[in-house]
Amino acid sequence: MTVITDHTTPKPASTTRYPLPGPRCYAYSVALRTGLLASGSALLCLWAAPAGAETAPNAAYLHMPHTPPATQQSTQPDTTTTTTTTTTTTVTAPAQITGARIVTVTSPAATAPRPGFWDNSRLLPPLTSRPEAYGQPQSLELTPLPTALLHQGPWGVFNANTGAAAGFGTVGYYAVSRWAEDWSSLRDKRNRLDPMDALKYIPFNTNGDIYLTLSGNFRQHNFYDQRAGFGSTKKEPAYRNNFRWNAGADLHLGEHVRLYGELMSGQAAGINYYGYAGGRWRSRLDAQQAFVEVRGRVLNATVGGMAGRMTFLDAPPYFTAGSVYPSVPYSWNGLRGYAFWKNFRIDGFYLTLTNNAPSAMFHDQVGWNSRLFGAYTSYAVPSFKFLGRNSQIFVDTFYLGTILSKSPLPSLAGGSIAGSTHRDTPGTRIWGNAGPLEFSVGAMWQGGEFRAAKNGPTRPVSAYAIDATLSWRFAKWPGHPAIGIQVDSVSGGNMRKGQRSSWGSFLSPYVPSAYYLDMSTYIGQSNLIDVGPIATIAPTPNTTLLLKVPAVWRNSRQDAIYASGTAFYAYRPHGAYTATMPQASFTWRATRHITLGIDGEYIFASHTMTNAGATSGAFVQSNIELTF
Repeated sequence: MTVITDHTTPKPASTTRYPLPGPRCYAYSVALRTGLLASGSALLCLWAAPAGAETAPNAAYLHMPHTPPATQQSTQPDTTTTTTTTTTTTVTAPAQITGARIVTVTSPAATAPRPGFWDNSRLLPPLTSRPEAYGQPQSLELTPLPTALLHQGPWGVFNANTGAAAGFGTVGYYAVSRWAEDWSSLRDKRNRLDPMDALKYIPFNTNGDIYLTLSGNFRQHNFYDQRAGFGSTKKEPAYRNNFRWNAGADLHLGEHVRLYGELMSGQAAGINYYGYAGGRWRSRLDAQQAFVEVRGRVLNATVGGMAGRMTFLDAPPYFTAGSVYPSVPYSWNGLRGYAFWKNFRIDGFYLTLTNNAPSAMFHDQVGWNSRLFGAYTSYAVPSFKFLGRNSQIFVDTFYLGTILSKSPLPSLAGGSIAGSTHRDTPGTRIWGNAGPLEFSVGAMWQGGEFRAAKNGPTRPVSAYAIDATLSWRFAKWPGHPAIGIQVDSVSGGNMRKGQRSSWGSFLSPYVPSAYYLDMSTYIGQSNLIDVGPIATIAPTPNTTLLLKVPAVWRNSRQDAIYASGTAFYAYRPHGAYTATMPQASFTWRATRHITLGIDGEYIFASHTMTNAGATSGAFVQSNIELTF
């Protein structure tokens, strides 16, 4: 069976300071370039602990205004040296940034540096905000970042790890979901670093609370599959490429209401290609997102509701990551409500997957064949120090309900049994860091039922998934590497049982992150056990490298090998060992607007797989992102 691949004039200087422990001062010279950038410069002095002691919680307190009301005196000594007269204004940090580091701001310097095309590496966005990288081990910011490089909402501690804890995907300079970005900090012109900032904050009133943010993206992926899907596609080799462009508009109508809309179009081509069926690889211009959001304060919490078409990422990345490989990622239709307190948040939702199969422009439909509903909660354990380093842990509990009108089961003969399924998935995830130890441990149980087509028998479901990564951050080493291990155990079914017996294969139907387990997406998160080393390293300030070598077995020999939750291979090997898949992913943030990457993997199929007809092969992918 064919595998389905689913493949961020001079004046005396004045200084504003926030109290936070830390003896070391980092100076950032922000050059507003002539021609490419406006003239003038700013000096941002960020107080922090030494680089070796910087860990996850620092990312939780970075979205702060430069000039809040002055009410409290700072106790930190001023070690900033300037050539102009300096006046110190002491302030209290807003509640959501309690414990934040000191931020020192000076007015533009008298002399602007030479203009140039390439951004200073210290002024580049964090690489963790690359949408394709969502689901990688959460890279921690080892140096503090100025407000102008983060555009996160008012989510306090849940902005940790580039915003991944808030439930809207990663949010750095840019976000996975562009509506999750908050550019209101551009009210302060000292936060403007880029000529494109003129499009990110367009005010319509004197108060500045009615404004428009425009966004856009062009992305191209190129794929080389030597033996796609263990050779099951019979396309050897396959050269595929796809691209998409999207444009968004985020209109804020005061503090409480905003409207967001996004148009998207995608195409795909190649030589000897495969897998372009459906409407997510080739799609004419249509509304990818269109919703209204209302937000306010209720019971001392920030409460909001969203209605319309939207993206959704509030689930562990090994359950879903928005499916970013195809030209058009998932979008959903329905209702979503959330509430944020200081250390606790909750998100409730009922969504149906957009049907983008119609080929005509603006003909996408609210699909009812696939539904996702439930609730997600997260508790931020009070921050603490361990081994001299700041630490932050999140405890998540959730319920994810899914209904799929088409969800076949594999059969012994290599075919499939047509039917529909309803799954109920409660689970928990504990993740974050304790000093240099970075980890994510999650467990899910899955119940529900499978109903065979044409009034066939109904089968109960009982399945589970355990997913864990554990790394040690060597913060004082060059590149600040994190080296660890990844282990996953996801249950499988038994094709030899009767048609009314319990089915035990875990279902993740909405495409987990390709960067969590398998970049080629030849192996899905069903019926598997995998274990292998994993490492992340930043060779330079604007590059990152992910290395991993998972070895994969079938959890149940009586079940198939899955490419995704609803696609499986016709191979029926006798042994459990499936493959070993060494992988590497390199990303270069060339400028704020240009990101380049290359991913490589070799799939070493096991002897039992090759005896069943499978083949080994290489997978290579290159990526380019142009974003504003």
